[in-house]
Amino acid sequence: MKQHFTQFMRAKDASAFLGIGESTFWRWVQTGRLPRGTRLSARVTVWGRESLESFIERHTAKQGGVK
Repeated sequence: MKQHFTQFMRAKDASAFLGIGESTFWRWVQTGRLPRGTRLSARVTVWGRESLESFIERHTAKQGGVK
């Protein structure tokens, strides 16, 4: 039986995954360009790798690259 695990990243890792700075990452979250993520506690928010990959796919198909 194959198990499916979703990989989660905190803001620092997610911004590195996208190739942007952490402050840009948070700005994009605040403006709605990126999903809000899942809040685990008052100081911990995570993003699923799949949602970040979907963001990349949508923007590369639409604009020819992440901008």
